[in-house]
Amino acid sequence: MSYKSKRTIASLLAATAVAVGYVVYALNVAPATGDNLQAWAIALLVCIGASVVAVIIIQIIFNIVASIGITVKEAGCDDAKAGRLIESTIQDDEMDKLILNKSNYASLVAAGAGFMAALTVLAFGLSAVLALHIIFGSFWIGSFVGSIVSIYYYEAGVSHA
Repeated sequence: MSYKSKRTIASLLAATAVAVGYVVYALNVAPATGDNLQAWAIALLVCIGASVVAVIIIQIIFNIVASIGITVKEAGCDDAKAGRLIESTIQDDEMDKLILNKSNYASLVAAGAGFMAALTVLAFGLSAVLALHIIFGSFWIGSFVGSIVSIYYYEAGVSHA
């Protein structure tokens, strides 16, 4: 498995852990909070902030571990060669940009569908809190779908067509 696929999996796991944490929180707090939009908005903002921090920390740890792994794998090389090898592994090229475009497209389609579902919920007069949860869930699903697409193209290859 490529470095970039592993990096994507690490980010996906961090985002999933935070989303699961939010679901557990929401299920425990829902009876007490009810339809208080302000309380739910604060909870969502805290969850989004925690997700950003978690992904940054996971990426830093992952890059350190990956760099150590590359250095250990190439045990007979000097520091300069190891540094060039690490840099070439981490650096993005045209294929990475193409994969990023395809995964972003998949993410936006999923998130857009969730947003439309939330608008439909509001149009039928259902709970605004439900609409917030649908939007939050659709963005996580969009992130998940984009990550899966990215991993697929890194492992299977991508064409310009």
